[in-house]
Amino acid sequence: MISMKNFYIFIFISSFLTAINGMHSQHKMEYLERSIEVSDKLTTHLIFEEDIAYIDIGSSAFSVDKLKNVAKIKCNNFDNWDINNRTNLTVITKSGAYYSIWVYYAETPKNTTYIYQSKDSYKLDSFDVLYHKKLDEKHCENLINKKANISKKDTNFKMKYQIDGIFYEKDKIVFRLKIENKSKIIFSTDSIRFLLTTKKKFNILKPLKKLNTIQFVEKTAAYVCNNTKDIPANSEHTFLFAFNRFMPTKNEILEVIIVENNAGGRRGKLAINIKNFLISK
Repeated sequence: MISMKNFYIFIFISSFLTAINGMHSQHKMEYLERSIEVSDKLTTHLIFEEDIAYIDIGSSAFSVDKLKNVAKIKCNNFDNWDINNRTNLTVITKSGAYYSIWVYYAETPKNTTYIYQSKDSYKLDSFDVLYHKKLDEKHCENLINKKANISKKDTNFKMKYQIDGIFYEKDKIVFRLKIENKSKIIFSTDSIRFLLTTKKKFNILKPLKKLNTIQFVEKTAAYVCNNTKDIPANSEHTFLFAFNRFMPTKNEILEVIIVENNAGGRRGKLAINIKNFLISK
């Protein structure tokens, strides 16, 4: 027969184990919230408490973009993605809140909106984007007004997209992009992407299954000067995009792709090769 003393000991141990399991389940749930599902048919949004200073995703099969404190992700290359794999997304806010998030593919995600709080992040004490990366207003103005040294343009639907300046600033390379809206309708940008693209030439001697496909790496700007989303009718705007210095090979081109938001289908595409990089001063 179990004594009362042993009975109370049994009750205490059972309660203790239940509490431990509850804590473990809660910790596991917090970990699961650090992974997200992304589709090629739906856009997934992540909302943070502060503006995003840095964002990067580990695979080019996914596209990522940000606007203030909101990041959006979509799978844009499903054919080359193994659904059993995962990749990582890194987000750092302007105050140095660091988030590392696993990204999985799902045709129909259970959730397309995730909200993150700074209390759940890792704080980077030495991270200061404004000090290290932002050009002061005067220097931005100097580059905006600097003489053009290149002309790469695309025109369609009363829109003109032009790279007319490539400048080297210490360890950075800066691209000056001008967008002119000659129409009577506002142009709202959905994304402006810089893709370093490798295109293999067709070789008639190779079997079709062995042909190399187009590959690209998306470049993330270290900072953007004079940024805006909307370009009013009959107006133009000049952007400066600065990147850590890089140089394409002779088999690579840098594609600049400007896409209007879901309300319209206007877009521009500019191609910059190694000769354009070398001629710029």
